[in-house]
Amino acid sequence: MDAHSRQLNQQVFVNFRGEELRCGFVSHLVEALQRHGINVFIDKHERIGEDLTNLFARIEESTIALVIFSRRYTESRWCLDELVKIKERTDQRLLKVIPIFFKVEPITVKQLRGAFGDQFREREWEYRCDKPRTDRWKEALASVSCKIGLTFDKKSNESKFVRIIVKEVNKMLQGNLGDFPLSGGFRDTAFLGSQTSTQESVDLYRESISLVQANSNIANQVAAVSKCFTDIESENHILTTQFAELTERLRSLNSVIEMVEGVVEIPDFLMNPWQMSCSLQPVMASAEMFQY
Repeated sequence: MDAHSRQLNQQVFVNFRGEELRCGFVSHLVEALQRHGINVFIDKHERIGEDLTNLFARIEESTIALVIFSRRYTESRWCLDELVKIKERTDQRLLKVIPIFFKVEPITVKQLRGAFGDQFREREWEYRCDKPRTDRWKEALASVSCKIGLTFDKKSNESKFVRIIVKEVNKMLQGNLGDFPLSGGFRDTAFLGSQTSTQESVDLYRESISLVQANSNIANQVAAVSKCFTDIESENHILTTQFAELTERLRSLNSVIEMVEGVVEIPDFLMNPWQMSCSLQPVMASAEMFQY
């Protein structure tokens, strides 16, 4: 079986929030992948309300998963359940995953910030009676978002971005099961003549990929912790500045009060108006004053 035939037999599963992306970005991506002879599965083929077992079976049949994180991704429990299955298969090294951050920052997904995080907490509250499930969602989000991925922002060109994804998928498919890229120099006669050398090279190749991924995960975790430290330090600086400003205002107010007390003498009759003197003049009255 040649490389092209094997590529057709290897499925790419696309995990995404349907309502937000189905008719736009995802449709363009699927078309581009199919145009390059790549077998793609998206959940439009499943009936609404059907058991997740069928979707899990599609994930198990796949070689690569594309997880498209978008602003409304965490609105969908289906997306989150699929993500848990993708994480399980990835941990077992039976599936490769490429996270795609579509108009959301990786740090937003990793730390559940903004609307993305608020929607997740709504799902978490909705399923509060099934804490193991919500914990698996959180673990899957943290794990997959820390992997090497691709980011599409407001300045990105969609056509170019789709081409980049197709290129990365092709590289992964060619590297799967020992199918290295032709340009890598591994397909000459001398190399293919030794089955043992081939298997050893494949094992080394996979191990190197695993190490690169592990290093990337560590780097992402360090970056996240550094970002938290920077945010806290910035907040402390703001609070320190506000405290200094309030202290200075209080000092100025005290100075004004001391100045007024030292210069202006307030008369006693203003301080005790009930002690003010008044002239004691007799009131003259006559009988005529009481006549109507």
